[in-house]
Formats: sequence, structure tokens, C-alpha cells
Amino acid sequence: MIKTEREKNIIEAALKVFSRNGYADTRMADIAAEAGMSYGLVYHYYQNKEKLFEAIVEDWWAGFYRELESLKVGDATTEEKLRGIIHYLLSVYEKKPDQISIFVIEISRGFVDHADSRGKGKFGRLFDLCREIMEEGQKNGFLRNDIAARYLTYVFLGSIDTFLSVMILGGEKMNASREERISDGIAKVFFQGAVKPRE
Repeated sequence: MIKTEREKNIIEAALKVFSRNGYADTRMADIAAEAGMSYGLVYHYYQNKEKLFEAIVEDWWAGFYRELESLKVGDATTEEKLRGIIHYLLSVYEKKPDQISIFVIEISRGFVDHADSRGKGKFGRLFDLCREIMEEGQKNGFLRNDIAARYLTYVFLGSIDTFLSVMILGGEKMNASREERISDGIAKVFFQGAVKPRE
């Protein structure tokens, strides 16, 4: 759905306020003030805080699913696809830190998005898409077969989530060179293990 400029402004303001205050402590009045709009105008577009947060969550999942679907059906190798997931999440952190902060703190770990079956279903789809890439890697001989693809998925996504959590909680900035180092570190440990090779 195409959003008006005002809706985009409200969403951008909401991202900042939700990220700064947390979902529970955010009021529509705070979002209106951040957007430089009247309280009533924000309510004209979004009837309450829940609906506004839901719009942000839907935008997040839509973008993430598009990226995963594109990677899954593409001609890239399994390694390139998995590196693509890492790159996507880290680049979102660099370009839209408030969005990734809300994902990690409010969606991934928060009660709000897990409170109903829709939230669980969204995570289920994420895990399914990633698991299918893992299964492809097992079939083509790139990934080991003695560990279930779903466990590989949990380890892989969990490692990215942990990196992002530490950076968000520490208020750390992301740039291209740092993104490359982190991405390469996660990929190397996942693909090669953390044990030092014997000489």
C-alpha cells in the first residue's frame, strides 16, 4: 500500500519514539510531537498506538520476507545466500537503526508481537525460509547433514540477533567497514566453526 508523505512522516517519527522510549512507554502525543503534527492529525491516519506499531511491524516483515524470498530463489551459492541475510540485517542497522532496534527489542524479544498467533506465524515463516536455504545447502553438499536444518537455522539467526542486540544496547554505530568485519566473522564461525584448525 502506497503511503502519503504525512503517513511516512508519522512512521519515521514513531520509529524514533518507539526505539527511544520502548513500546510500553510511548504515547501517541509523543509521536505527534516528534512528527511536528497535531495530536488529532496522527489519529486521523492511525487510530491508536497499537495500529501504528502494527503498521511498522508489517513494513518490517514485508521487507525482510522480500529479501529472503529473493535470496532463496536466486542463483547464488548457499554461502552467498546466507551471507546475504547477514548483510541485509547489518545494513538495515546502518541505515535505519531505529527500525532494527524495534525489531530486536520489541518484536524479537518483546511480548507485543508474541501475544497472538500472527506474531508467531511471522517468526515461523522467517524460520521456514531460512531453513529451506539450509536444506538446499545440505542437498548440494555445502552444509553438513548430521545436524537438522532447523537447528542450523536457530544457530545462524541467533548469532546475528546476538550481535545486533549487543550493538543496540551499547548504542554502537555501524559503518561499511565494521559491517564487513562483523559479517565476515559471523560467516566464518558458522561455516568453519570456532575451533582453531590444527597445524
